[in-house]
Amino acid sequence: MRLRSQVPQEERNAEINRKKAEKEEKLNRPLLGYNGKIVYANNLIECAMACHDLLNMAIVCMEETFVVGFDMEWPFSFKTGSGRTSLIQISPKLEVCYLLHLPELKKLPKGLFELLHHPKIRLAGVNVKNDVRKLSRDYKGFNAEKLVDSCIDVGVLANSVLPCKKRWSMESLVDHVLRMKINKDNNVRMSKWHVVPLNENQITYAAIDGYASLRLYLELMTLKATLKNNIDDMPA
Repeated sequence: MRLRSQVPQEERNAEINRKKAEKEEKLNRPLLGYNGKIVYANNLIECAMACHDLLNMAIVCMEETFVVGFDMEWPFSFKTGSGRTSLIQISPKLEVCYLLHLPELKKLPKGLFELLHHPKIRLAGVNVKNDVRKLSRDYKGFNAEKLVDSCIDVGVLANSVLPCKKRWSMESLVDHVLRMKINKDNNVRMSKWHVVPLNENQITYAAIDGYASLRLYLELMTLKATLKNNIDDMPA
């Protein structure tokens, strides 16, 4: 014999309506965009100049660390798997994103090595440590594990701040933290990142990912500070 639910019908209806409203709210969330400056470099000289600019920002920064949003793109084939890293996105601040397009370079620019290993630089991004390890496999010459120690995985940071714990993607973090949607159209996400030059859709997509990496870090750090202050203000 099946027991009847002890939850009143009114409460069940309210829960159904709540979930429906929540689903509709998610569908109607605005799309994350980017209106800042994009610096697109696709040859050795342009990449060297971009890295020089980024290094100068780190040097003049008054803080002990200089956190930049970091992401990477590469071509993917269901037959051959992941290709060589083709693009590195670095956002030193929310108003600018550097896109370093690498396919025509035989090795990483010296300036990029110096940037990645600068003692003040911290790379913040979703699954950023695995990105760095892939970069090390694709372009030999730097100690990935040493660099990993200075990376900030935004997903791990989220699990230390948010009440829910999960394996986060860029899309799910943007949804949960920023209450927005991010474009993850496979036509762009899985496009030919190794072809020079990138088209406008690729440039926009890549810049948004770099920007989102930094914005998520900043939002989570602000939330972390707020929670700490609330705890400190609680009576003993």
